[in-house]
Amino acid sequence: MPQGFKRGSAPNEPGWTNCIFCGKPVGKAERSRERVIPMWMLRATGDPNRVIKIESDPITGADVVRPASTFHFPACKPCNEKYGKTLEARAKNAIESLMAGKSLAVARCYWLLDWLDKVRVGLWLGYNMLHKEEFAPKFRIDQRIGIKDRVAIVSVDPDDRTTGFALGGMDNQIFRTSQAGMYLKINNLRILSLSFDGFVSRYAGMPFPKEVLALSENLEASMAMMEKTDYRVKQDWKAFDVPGATIIAQSSFWLANCSDDETFDMYINETTIPRFRRIPRIRKRADLEQFVRTHLISNATGSFGYHPNPRQKLRFGRAKDNTDWHFMRSLYALFIREVLPLNPKRVVDPDGTRRGALVRLISQPVHLVGHSSEAPF
Repeated sequence: MPQGFKRGSAPNEPGWTNCIFCGKPVGKAERSRERVIPMWMLRATGDPNRVIKIESDPITGADVVRPASTFHFPACKPCNEKYGKTLEARAKNAIESLMAGKSLAVARCYWLLDWLDKVRVGLWLGYNMLHKEEFAPKFRIDQRIGIKDRVAIVSVDPDDRTTGFALGGMDNQIFRTSQAGMYLKINNLRILSLSFDGFVSRYAGMPFPKEVLALSENLEASMAMMEKTDYRVKQDWKAFDVPGATIIAQSSFWLANCSDDETFDMYINETTIPRFRRIPRIRKRADLEQFVRTHLISNATGSFGYHPNPRQKLRFGRAKDNTDWHFMRSLYALFIREVLPLNPKRVVDPDGTRRGALVRLISQPVHLVGHSSEAPF
């Protein structure tokens, strides 16, 4: 039974005692409430106490409904205050600007991507609690913001005066095992948020996984064959294309993967270094345990490119087919075309022999490593 889990308890009852942000046990006196769907968003989209559909029951398919304001989970006060005063406040600012049809500075786009990571992973952890899963998550929100390649596809409809919000994409096995993507509608905004290891690197002109293999001696561990690109940002992001909508994206890699000269040169060279949002400082071995993130990538200016200037203003467009159905269709198409191929399909033995076919979705985080040969991750 997962630590902090008491079978039969609701997510806002005493049985749930681990902070959704850091994972540490939280005593009743120190416990606060984290609303993954924040109150500012509930108020902006209607009555915060209204009954909403949370999801579809994974067994019966019936709608799971509850008052929106009661969909909350435990958090320690330091984490809740930190996220409330920083990320939530910044995200609220960015979302309100988008709803008003205003442009967004590149620096604020990072806030939006971080917040989408927080909501997506928070929902996954919340659903894990609601479903009373028999495994304890090995990570919390703190360990999942900004460490994987990520994309947000955003559509703003200036003529839409309706209010309300909707969630989608969480009632499937891909989300339940990998938190890969979600659909979010907030009044006149429609957003697809997707994140996965190596998800956009091939389009961003960065090294990317050509094939992922599961290790026969430990199927929870994997290895990747990494492919070097010509380092040009691709202009055909057709798989991510929702015509008229604006794409913002960011690529990331784990610095510890650069464990030999070939891998180091693949990731760190005269082309890639100007793309890094922050140049990593390496003074001791522990400094390798960090993620390096690129500058923002977007098509907001008419073509795909990196945006190193944090003050640059980006204008967000309206999708030509600006419907829930089209966005959900695009989300599932991305799951099938882009996420599933990054899961292991074959098993590799210690001697390098590849065999069999592996049909599963990985449930634990992986770090892409290696180069054109193989390396463990």
